[in-house]
Formats: sequence, C-alpha cells, structure tokens
Amino acid sequence: MRQERFNEPHKQGLERLTGDNTGLVYCNERTEVVTDEEGNEKTEYVYDVYEVTDARDPHKVKNEVIESEHPFGDETKILRKTLAKILKESGKYDSPEFAEFKQYNEFAESV
Repeated sequence: MRQERFNEPHKQGLERLTGDNTGLVYCNERTEVVTDEEGNEKTEYVYDVYEVTDARDPHKVKNEVIESEHPFGDETKILRKTLAKILKESGKYDSPEFAEFKQYNEFAESV
C-alpha cells in the first residue's frame, strides 16, 4: 500500500490499468491542509492505493487488498472476536443456536 496525493478529489475504487490485468484501488479518502514554500495553504486529497495483480474479478481484488493489509488472516480473527463479544454482551453466547460458533471460537482461542 502506498499513499497518493491530488489537488482535486480522485475517484475511489478500482482503476484498471491498460495492457494487462493489473489495477489500482483508491480508498480511504481524507483531506490535509498543506503549506507550500510561499506560505500559501491548500487542501490535498490523500488516498491509500493498493496495487492488484488481477482487476478482472471484484472478489479477487477485494481479497488481494485485504490480504495485503492483513497478510496472516487477521480479519477473520477480528470478526470472530467481535461476534463473540456481541454475543456475550447480549447473553446469547451460551444459547443452543450459537453452540457451533462457541465451540469453534473456543477451539480457535485455545490454538
């Protein structure tokens, strides 16, 4: 992932490059006020940019971006822990309908 700056807003999402299947994904738009050498303030639009090897399939693009940000599958752990926390707070963690999730979650925590 790298950051790119623009003077005007840039389209977010996937931009397919010409000549092959690669592409760039622009996301997480934010603005920053910067001062140039003459002391003038201007607004820049900053984006996180991910390079993807195959821009033909949206699922592959999404997975490649997630994998580059979380190379060891951290997103699954985050989702599992968040769901467990929500279920515990709601009092449903021990209910029969979530027994399979509880068993998996406790197994994953023990590993």
